[in-house]
Amino acid sequence: MAMKKLINRPEDIAKELINGLVNSHPDLLRLAENDIVLRARPKEQGKVWIVFGQGIGHEPAFDGLLGYGLHDVEVPGGIFACAGAEKIYQGIKLAWEFSGHTPVLELVANHEGDVLNAGMAVEMARAEDIDVEPVILYDDIASAPKGQEQKRRGMAGQLFSFKVAGAMAEAGKPRDEIIRRVKEVNNSTRTLAVALRPCTIPTTGQLLFHLEEDEIIIGPGVHDEAGPEGPIKLPSANAVMDIVAERVIADGGYSSGDEVLVIINGSGSTALMELFILYNRLEQILKSRKLKVHRPLIGNYVTTQEMAGFSLSMCTADEETRRYWDSRLVTPYWKVTGD
Repeated sequence: MAMKKLINRPEDIAKELINGLVNSHPDLLRLAENDIVLRARPKEQGKVWIVFGQGIGHEPAFDGLLGYGLHDVEVPGGIFACAGAEKIYQGIKLAWEFSGHTPVLELVANHEGDVLNAGMAVEMARAEDIDVEPVILYDDIASAPKGQEQKRRGMAGQLFSFKVAGAMAEAGKPRDEIIRRVKEVNNSTRTLAVALRPCTIPTTGQLLFHLEEDEIIIGPGVHDEAGPEGPIKLPSANAVMDIVAERVIADGGYSSGDEVLVIINGSGSTALMELFILYNRLEQILKSRKLKVHRPLIGNYVTTQEMAGFSLSMCTADEETRRYWDSRLVTPYWKVTGD
């Protein structure tokens, strides 16, 4: 099947996307050099600034999730490809300068290129006496077995860590305290995805894997990696959620009486109708296990172009984590009014 996308030249996708996003949200976003995106209204000097860099193609993540209560600097790369080390270094330097030389926190998705480029960027920044500390985030249970969590890919479950880190930084918490809490949240986060249809890479027109009309894959990655298991026949929505929830709960070790945060994230072309049907089943499953959900997040946040499917993310939520999850957040595509 021929690719059908509303683009101009493939080599202009990143620049035109970023310009269109920033121009449509001038009250929240602004462009810096080299197409790095900043909050339009910086937080006060002396508060920790948060830098994140990822490939484009996951909209509204990650530049559309930039603003008050979340990230301060986004460093976009190419389609599903992290920005280079030099560009990430520039983002770190901007955060250092605008924050009044306050320690910078760099959040890093656990993908090979992201970790490599972020590491080099940190070294470049530290060579100029910029105080920056990276934290690597991982949550995809399909990408490495239990006991090897640090080898897992970063998926939509990163949003838990993003939200907590951003809320703490906005509240003026010191970086060391933010890092401790983010690591606690990340260590309790588990994600598993399902694909009903792959996406088309807009720069090449290629599909990364093939599925028959009556097949699904459990465990694909956010970059359209096919996952460790072969296709299975498409069951009902309830049956799919039964499989996914059982694996996530078992891997996370969530037990009766726990309060949890939940994200059901659409992959790009999955209707909200389907996501709410899936959540309806999840609620039944969690109630039967005496797990209490705190303010679930349901929608298309970290997408993979027009890939059809979803992911389920969960993490434990003590009182402090719940408070940060509920705190005020203002970005183009994710808003929380705060209690």
